[in-house]
Amino acid sequence: MRKIAVSTMVTNLVSMVGVDSFLTAESTAAVRSFNRFGKLAWDRTAWPFNSVIEQIIPDLRVRSVQVGSGGSSYTSAPTVAFSGGGGNSAAATATINADGEVNGVAVTNNGTAFTGVPTVSFSGGSGSGAKATASMLTYIDFGTKISEIFRVTDNDPYGSTSSNNLAFKNIGDASGSTDYGEAILPNRASNAPVWVHYRAGFPEYASGASDFPYIFSEYAVVGAYGDWLQADGQTEKSQVIYAQAEQIIQTELDKLERQEGQSTPLQFITYGTTAVSSA
Repeated sequence: MRKIAVSTMVTNLVSMVGVDSFLTAESTAAVRSFNRFGKLAWDRTAWPFNSVIEQIIPDLRVRSVQVGSGGSSYTSAPTVAFSGGGGNSAAATATINADGEVNGVAVTNNGTAFTGVPTVSFSGGSGSGAKATASMLTYIDFGTKISEIFRVTDNDPYGSTSSNNLAFKNIGDASGSTDYGEAILPNRASNAPVWVHYRAGFPEYASGASDFPYIFSEYAVVGAYGDWLQADGQTEKSQVIYAQAEQIIQTELDKLERQEGQSTPLQFITYGTTAVSSA
């Protein structure tokens, strides 16, 4: 990827505004605008330099617990424990009904790093006989590198003639290593590696950065000029400049999608099956 220094972009913006130099506050505002428009462009499509196809080992966790037998004679909710399965930290809370039977188990911690299904056991509560089974589900933790997931397959999409697409669902409540997010793979309970096509997160560029994406630079500089006009109260002029900035990024999108033919095919999920349409 061709790169450009943020300081060069500031110089270009100074020339566009028509002043000799910026005050410190104006330079700070310029960098803020560069990042604003840079992220807008970054998230616009799957650019080759920010989209990655990588093999990832997902995390197998306890999703829910199904009660098979409620047992009898419980006077208080028994303690739930998980053992085996190779994982750790899973926890759950049981409830009982008026007949002294365990009538449900709520998972309070999905745990992590399971390689199999753990055994569910009950203790205490003065009763006996309750039995339950853990239901497992596969999770992909975004960590600090995944911003959005485009596609998940069970084999290398570049290394085979056909790829089996796996359905996935982004979940906002992350319990993984960061608050970046997670995805679940419905109807899949395996820690076998999967191939994930994802977009990396926008890195944010400081004033001294020298690696701003070159193809975004003109869009960001013109967009920043629009912000400068807007802040100066020249609203009508700023709208004209924003439109010019949009034309610039559209040219870059045209190169990617029409000239280079790099459009990502649409996917349709029907009855648990993911199908990819023609490009």
